[in-house]
Amino acid sequence: MLGMLIAGVTPRRFGYWLARRIARWMRGHRFDMFCVLRENLAHVRPDVDEAALDDLAEEAVYQAGCCYFDMFHFRPRDLRRGRILRYDEDEWRAASHLMQDDRGTIIVGPHLSNFDLAAQWFVTQGFELHALSLSNPDRGDKMINTMRRQRGIVVTPITVNSLREAMRRLRRGGNVITGVDRPVVYDDEKTLFFDAPAPVPRGHIRLALQTDSRLFVAYCIRQPEGYYQLHLSPPIEMERTGRRSEDIAHNTRRVLALVEDAIRAAPEQWVMLVPVWRAPTDAP
Repeated sequence: MLGMLIAGVTPRRFGYWLARRIARWMRGHRFDMFCVLRENLAHVRPDVDEAALDDLAEEAVYQAGCCYFDMFHFRPRDLRRGRILRYDEDEWRAASHLMQDDRGTIIVGPHLSNFDLAAQWFVTQGFELHALSLSNPDRGDKMINTMRRQRGIVVTPITVNSLREAMRRLRRGGNVITGVDRPVVYDDEKTLFFDAPAPVPRGHIRLALQTDSRLFVAYCIRQPEGYYQLHLSPPIEMERTGRRSEDIAHNTRRVLALVEDAIRAAPEQWVMLVPVWRAPTDAP
């Protein structure tokens, strides 16, 4: 909480300077956050050597610090005024049409750059969002969920009841948002993600199939000039084969292909702080 208050009044230049110092310290001490980011990024960039992978992981820690700082530093009024986030007008026109019609829309994305600011921006444009979050959030996640609620997002941990509410919302033409690259249950069925099997979520696909909703992928990339560029994919209609298990597997992979492209565009901004391809209790 103190960090949130400090970020709100601290100059951005200082916040970024501090993020760089922390990133270098974590690299030097092989801090857990650095090592997890490095391990995940090795799947994204298998072509780089060990030193380059260290550089990439350090940059990811730095980018994470910048994103968290900006999330607490900027307010909804800054988003409304276009001070921090920019977008392609054609992409937004297509996405906003989906979010206003009678069918439900599921917005999915990777933990790339400042994904929270993107969600908050949708709210500043007049859309209600139901965010499905971790079922067992830790203290930090609970604090961020509180901030999300304060900024107008409906946040519910994933439970049977919250999934039922999400289905009702989608069937009424509402909008649900969730991440799709963070494993929740590590013994779940695996899907190929960057050419290796990973227990990434499939719940968004089940929701879309059950409610006849469309999806689109949304993500931000922080630019050297200091703003975040919002990217929105074309709508994704579910493809059906007549067999539920095949439908889920097929459409999960279709969405992940777009997520992989997004992460490859800026791997140093992929802020995935848990292991993706192994359980945290397993040895790396």
